[in-house]
Amino acid sequence: MNSDTPSPSISSPAGLNLRISDWLIRYLLPIGWLTLLTGLFWAWDRSLYHKFYYALMATPTLLAVVLQPTLLKQLLRNPLIIGFIIFGAYTSLTLLWSDTDSSMLSMLKRPIYVLMLFLGAGLLAIKHPQILPKTLLLAAVIATLSGVLSLSYLIYSRAGLPSPGRFSGYGALYNPLLSAHLYGFFTAFWLATWLTKRHPLSPLPLVSLALLSIVIISTGSRTPLLALTVTLIWLGVAHFNRRSLIAAGAGLCVALGLLLFYPQALTDRGLSYRPDIWLGAVELALEKPWLGYGFDHQLLIKLEPSRLAFNDPHNIELAVLLSGGIVGLILWLILYAVALLYAWRNRHDTLVLMASALVVFGLAAGLTEGRDFLSRPKEHWFLIWIPLALLAAVWVSRSVRTEKPHAPAENA
Repeated sequence: MNSDTPSPSISSPAGLNLRISDWLIRYLLPIGWLTLLTGLFWAWDRSLYHKFYYALMATPTLLAVVLQPTLLKQLLRNPLIIGFIIFGAYTSLTLLWSDTDSSMLSMLKRPIYVLMLFLGAGLLAIKHPQILPKTLLLAAVIATLSGVLSLSYLIYSRAGLPSPGRFSGYGALYNPLLSAHLYGFFTAFWLATWLTKRHPLSPLPLVSLALLSIVIISTGSRTPLLALTVTLIWLGVAHFNRRSLIAAGAGLCVALGLLLFYPQALTDRGLSYRPDIWLGAVELALEKPWLGYGFDHQLLIKLEPSRLAFNDPHNIELAVLLSGGIVGLILWLILYAVALLYAWRNRHDTLVLMASALVVFGLAAGLTEGRDFLSRPKEHWFLIWIPLALLAAVWVSRSVRTEKPHAPAENA
């Protein structure tokens, strides 16, 4: 029986490094992922949420690849991870001409945090590919329970009032729109799960999808409704079957129901100045089109004649354009093009389809909201980096699986 390389002795330094690295990946990273996915529901202090990520995800991932560098070599072959490294490096470079008030060191850490997310997901994909989907499923169940309990408490605490108001969430959640990002992410997960289940009446995804849809509607935010519609279209095209038609019909019924019985959810706030904000952002971008204003620049979009001013373009792509110019936006679009092209080519793979649904949801939601495309862990990670990291992990897992069968042939 042949082997490519002799295994290091357990008592040797290399063997000890291997055991420590494997222990970190097997036991600590799943806890880190579950904490990242659910921490905003129960961590009342956002700084505590950040510390959990550093302690349970970022640091163990860094230690694991340092102790077992062969794993890093495998991960750095993935096009999505390479694409992010290039984008993150360029965004860091733009700090040279940014007028940010933040320290250079603080800003340079942000792409590293995201890189650790990609690498952590990739490590689990290589060593224990079954853990990440199970962790995501458990987190989705927790998210559903959190949404139902939080909304029930809101209704109970405001009983007797004419209206309970918009649902904001609890824990580290404090804003209806940001809560909608988070719950929308898990709603997209349940939608994809239901469409890919063998049995159409599978109760867990159906009930969870219905409950989280109510939670999202109660936030009063239209962004996740738009994003879920786009996600449904993507899933319907990529995984066309009778169930996708049923889902489209159900979505249409929900939309008609909102227009008939709760029209203010869709029409009360009009367009919320979005076209004017986007136009103002484009005008600013045209003043420095190629390299932009730099990462974390001081943005102020003034709307005339209303004299309103906004420091947020309410569009992730415009935020990237303002920060990194056309160069940065091209790198950003390449990243998504690589992700969606891989997802489309492998759309018959259930895990690829589910991860791509989350990517599409986040991409669509980012068209009407957001500025912080590269930040410490927060709600925007559920729109951008967590979906991309999950898709990269599936990609890594499939690549490893296709390479393994060749090993016996080489040893023969």
